[in-house]
Amino acid sequence: MPNRLPPGKVPWDIVAELVSGELPPEVVLGPAAGEDAALVEIGGELWAVASDPVSFTATDAGRLAVIVNANDVAVRGARPRFFLAVGLIAPHEATEERVRELLSQVRDTCAEVGAVLIGGHTEVTPGLPHSIVVGTMLGRVEGEPVTTGGLREGDLVGMTRSAGLEGTTILLNELGGRLRALHGDEVLEGADEILGGDWLLVAPEALQAAACHGVTALHDVTEGGVGEALYEMARASGVGIDVEKSAIPVLPATATVCGDLGLDPLGLIGSGSLIVGGDPDDAAEIETVFSASGIPFTWIGHAVAADEGSRTTVPRFPRDELIKTTMMRGIEAVIFDMDGTLVDSSYDWPTIRRRLGVTGASIIDDLNGLPEPDRSRRWAELEAIEATATAQATIHEGVHELIEVLAEHHLSNALVTNNSDANVRRLLDRFGLHFDVIVNRDSGLWKPSGAPVKEAVRQLGVVPGRCLGVGDSHYDILAAREAELGGVCVLHDGAGRHDREADLSFEDIPRFIRYLNIVLE
Repeated sequence: MPNRLPPGKVPWDIVAELVSGELPPEVVLGPAAGEDAALVEIGGELWAVASDPVSFTATDAGRLAVIVNANDVAVRGARPRFFLAVGLIAPHEATEERVRELLSQVRDTCAEVGAVLIGGHTEVTPGLPHSIVVGTMLGRVEGEPVTTGGLREGDLVGMTRSAGLEGTTILLNELGGRLRALHGDEVLEGADEILGGDWLLVAPEALQAAACHGVTALHDVTEGGVGEALYEMARASGVGIDVEKSAIPVLPATATVCGDLGLDPLGLIGSGSLIVGGDPDDAAEIETVFSASGIPFTWIGHAVAADEGSRTTVPRFPRDELIKTTMMRGIEAVIFDMDGTLVDSSYDWPTIRRRLGVTGASIIDDLNGLPEPDRSRRWAELEAIEATATAQATIHEGVHELIEVLAEHHLSNALVTNNSDANVRRLLDRFGLHFDVIVNRDSGLWKPSGAPVKEAVRQLGVVPGRCLGVGDSHYDILAAREAELGGVCVLHDGAGRHDREADLSFEDIPRFIRYLNIVLE
């Protein structure tokens, strides 16, 4: 489990060594980080070749399979021409009607983009939780090819439309009723335009841009949103990108939905948008290409010399933010940390560590490893600190409501804390809190080890993968990962410090409650 990869794209650094190697001279561009399609010479002509999968859980999966692959060859300056489709049908979806629907979508969308379906394979595949269609598109390059990695230092960087369009559509389709119940129709401004728009296919504008002399790089935004697309362009080009974050267009509906769910719009799947690199001298011509087609376009930054490797001034998103909305699926129990998570306790741990002379990862392990009488003396000092903090502790806003929300959805709960049994009882009695299972350090188990979390899971009678850990520190994350929980959420200050390590992060408990009220069935 420690080496299991999370959902989403497999990191390029893992893939690279397995797909790198000598290629025949006909291959102009082979496997490379951030590149949307290969370039191959066939019969004296240059062709772009791209392949991408789409899950049947998506709306119009057959149509999407054609579109995403058409987009990938179009950003090379290649007009989509030939398409192959492999349909792997999950047994529970294996009806003649569903297969006909899928292949009809593929056939009709090929005609729409100017391509033809020339082959593939369709089968019912045992063991699949949902069906998958894998598409491969070939397109002949018209003129000079354009790559993701063509950006040069000093080039301008712009984007079409706005961030997170596809993700916003998915969320509005799945959760729109609950979101409207929270805000009313007027707050989700532009939602109907997003849902009714036909903007996923960017091949036409990509071909127009590729034909523009000043365009140096093109990349379509997909998983990981604008943030990941910018990172991929920077890495592929060997430059940095200085991005003006406030310039990135975000529709009001996207901002509202992301705010409710704790998502960053810049990391939300963004099909329908292009990232464009261009020569500053040709900026006006590039703007005209898009304005003539009625496509919104915004300059959002410029390429600079790479500093400590390729990078951008906005975060990258190796995992799409959309995945966060699925974290509670299948969850049967929530395992909480106490101090700092549910209870606001005044522990200054760096100062306490210096005072106790602790240097290891675990204060408890370090103190237990001391010889007497130092061991007893320092334990007494720590217990005095804990007693003072316990007496002064307050409960975080929203804790009782959070416990009630979980109970309403029939989710069990547990408390796992490194505090003593006596302090835990005092705090729970004072604040009127009850947990199905409590594991504290007097059990002989403590974090950052995953052992106390595993013990809580055992007592709850659930499997680890159906539990969510909730804490505020790096130790909480380590313990949850070692215990192989299904996910981990960090709250309060931990959300800012550890959001990249956790699956979910919220600035406070009320925001976590809002998320739960939207995503829980």
